[in-house]
Amino acid sequence: MVLSVLPLPSEQLEFQMFVMDELADSAIREGRDVIKLTIGISELPAPDPVLEVFSTKVYDLETTRRVFPEGLPELRHAIAEYYQQNFSVDCDARQVIVNAGTSAIFRNLFQLTCRSGQKILLPRPFYCLYLLSSLLAGAELSFYDVDPETMRLDLASFRQAYTPADTAIVVLNSPGNPLGNVLTREEVKAVNDIVAGRSLIVHDEIYNNVMFDRPYECPLSYLDRYRDVHIVTNAFSKGFRMYTKRIGYAILPEPLIMPMRIIQQHTLLTCDPVAQLGMVEALKDLDGPRELTRLYAGRGAYTVDRLAETACRPYRPAGGFYAVLDGSEWIRRHGMGDGKDLARDILAKTGVSTVPGTDFGLPNTLRLSFCNDRYNEGIDRLRDYFSA
Repeated sequence: MVLSVLPLPSEQLEFQMFVMDELADSAIREGRDVIKLTIGISELPAPDPVLEVFSTKVYDLETTRRVFPEGLPELRHAIAEYYQQNFSVDCDARQVIVNAGTSAIFRNLFQLTCRSGQKILLPRPFYCLYLLSSLLAGAELSFYDVDPETMRLDLASFRQAYTPADTAIVVLNSPGNPLGNVLTREEVKAVNDIVAGRSLIVHDEIYNNVMFDRPYECPLSYLDRYRDVHIVTNAFSKGFRMYTKRIGYAILPEPLIMPMRIIQQHTLLTCDPVAQLGMVEALKDLDGPRELTRLYAGRGAYTVDRLAETACRPYRPAGGFYAVLDGSEWIRRHGMGDGKDLARDILAKTGVSTVPGTDFGLPNTLRLSFCNDRYNEGIDRLRDYFSA
């Protein structure tokens, strides 16, 4: 029997973040002193009131038997209220849909709204989930650029890449993964005017409560035209420090509410109700995200200050969980292939595990996750490496 399997190019799609994390774990088991700057999972624990909900509700049969394919009503109401109070977004709980993180939401949205052969327009650099979700939808990919030097969206590249006749979806990611760039109101409005309601615009704002320089402005709060094509996705994995609980959500325009409901009725059935009630509790206290933001802003600044005079170029993030280093000159000088070779060499020689930029469309870079209480020590090791 010959299996017909959708080709998934492993060279392009195998997530190097996990490859490097596994190599780091192997080195640790061998007794090496390794600092992991790989996965964006905060080293800070979940808040005590949330842990209290988890520890009590897990024994409550009435809670553990609750099944809501779109999410618990109280969580959907809490999310709508959170966006109303913190981001001035006029939305209703019926527009909110909950899933196991945002990854499944992207997959479902792309498959639901993009026909085979249509285009999905992505930022470059990008989060690699977008590539896989596009492939599963049978979409063609096109890209617009975000300049790592200025952290600005290249509107000329957007205009050139956007073709209204066959572009089904445009993705905006702010703060961006991996760069930590933050889109301005003017950039978002310019994109909205170019698209002019002819394609869906998905806003991935999972890092919107980890802003270093200014408060986040959700586009749904200020866009006055073409609102019915905008979708917001977010989750509790990052600023709320609950990566493994896998609770994400989307705010949907009216035409997508029932289709997404139907998909989740058949493919999700429910997210863990205990975890969902923990998220309701998390939304009552925003000091946790603020504490994490102060910590990671300091680590971002330390990265730039310590590595600025070395043979790599650090880019200063304006938000999020990561810093990016440009290792192009180092890779060329040492005869390496790309960031994958560089990351493995750094792990072998310094005991610091990083993520190659090949995951994000920046092949000669590294992404560093702030999520390690030894982060600054890791940067000091990288300084020695790039100063050699």
